Amino acid sequence: MRVIGLTGSIACGKSTVSQALIFRGYPVIDGDAVSHRLTAENGPALPAIRQTFGPSFFLPDGRLDRKKLGSLVFRNDRARAALDDLMAPLLRNAILNALQEARDRGAALCFMDLPLLFEKGYDELCDSVWCVTLPLSLQLERLMQRDRCTEEEAMSRIRSVLSSEEKAELSDFVIDNSGTVEETLAQMDRGLERELAAVRPRPARARRMDRYTEASDPEPAPAPDPVPAPVPGPPPGPVSAPVSDPAPEPWQDHSRLPSPPPPGSGIERSPDMTRRPARRKAAWKMPVWLRTVLIVLSFALLIAFTAQCLMRGYLARQAALHEAEQKNIDANYPVLYQDLIERQAAVYNLNPAYVTSLIRNESSFRPQAESSVGARGLMQLMPDTAEWIAGKLKTEGYAFERMFDPESNITFGCWYLNYLSRLFGGDVICVTCAYHAGQGTVTSWLSDSRYSPDGVHLSLELLPEGPTRLYAERVTRDYGIYQKKVYAPADGSDDGGSPAVS
Repeated sequence: MRVIGLTGSIACGKSTVSQALIFRGYPVIDGDAVSHRLTAENGPALPAIRQTFGPSFFLPDGRLDRKKLGSLVFRNDRARAALDDLMAPLLRNAILNALQEARDRGAALCFMDLPLLFEKGYDELCDSVWCVTLPLSLQLERLMQRDRCTEEEAMSRIRSVLSSEEKAELSDFVIDNSGTVEETLAQMDRGLERELAAVRPRPARARRMDRYTEASDPEPAPAPDPVPAPVPGPPPGPVSAPVSDPAPEPWQDHSRLPSPPPPGSGIERSPDMTRRPARRKAAWKMPVWLRTVLIVLSFALLIAFTAQCLMRGYLARQAALHEAEQKNIDANYPVLYQDLIERQAAVYNLNPAYVTSLIRNESSFRPQAESSVGARGLMQLMPDTAEWIAGKLKTEGYAFERMFDPESNITFGCWYLNYLSRLFGGDVICVTCAYHAGQGTVTSWLSDSRYSPDGVHLSLELLPEGPTRLYAERVTRDYGIYQKKVYAPADGSDDGGSPAVS
């Protein structure tokens, strides 16, 4: 099995490549997920963390206060070093066990998704290392948008680890994530071809030919045998008679061949008997009109044949292009938890294509996703929002840990979308922006004629530049793709769909 390390600086898009690898069926060891399991409720790392940092970093129910601890270690080098010292052996053992499990399953390739791959020495376990890079300006923008933090906080986190340039210099394969998702995945596919070629055994013929390609010194040619000196003897006597030619072989005896007949001895054909074309046939001349018709028909047939060949080539190229586009869409737009999404969308009068597109942009269908500000699960619900929804739904025994459960998270998220849809009259852009930036932001935009001329609806073209506009553009784009790809009506019509209450 070939082990490939996958790394990159903060917010460079490493998770996009990781999710695409998982969708293609390759095992991926997610270092963040492993670390989360170690520090989850009753996790093996909690006693050591409590002893090192004290009980003030734990919530009343005994769970680790991740936000508070994360804020400390990003600002304090000594605290970060102490946390690394106690987590390092636990994390390494868990990763080694995961590698062994992948090896036992017979995987050809296994990827280790570790942000601190070089910093913690995990590159020693890898056969090669991939690095996902991004220019600093884009990296800063995406980090501020993803974690909803200030520029100062974002730069502090970026400077706490190796830069993209440093990691790229240490890596074997670099993926530039500054373009579109399709361009990023195309680079990933080239890397996969390279790794699979390294795993694939060489053909037996190539191995046999190696014996003949090795350089060797040619053996020296043997020296010619010396010409023996003539042996002395008596001089030859005088020649008494010439030597006659030997008798010819039977096949050399030309006397046995028959002689050609003398000229004039055969029967000669008279000139009148020589075959000539009939006078009428030789004298016939094709009429001009018929020659013109044949020329025109020839050109017409040639044009028709050329057009048919060109049309076949065009149709073949279009079919190949359509197939490639469909493969690209299938790879970049998976559908997970479809039954849960459709069931809860029906309960709360939502379009399942809209819910699917929102989950793709919030968590990339990772149920254990957790942002640095504490949002959890598939639909990235904040603690206070989830607790408020639990009260509205009268959920018994509610705990925020339940947001890692796909069914609970989708139920809460669909209820919240239904609430926003009723609040803003079912306007897709208003609901999407409110889910991302909050109700207050959308209300202020509706009251501003620059963004909402009628005070009821929002338009993407009029929204102010920023993370919320980018988020709304991606969600509405993916909404249309999922509507056509997965949820289109059986009769081929387009019902449009809407997240609004019907």
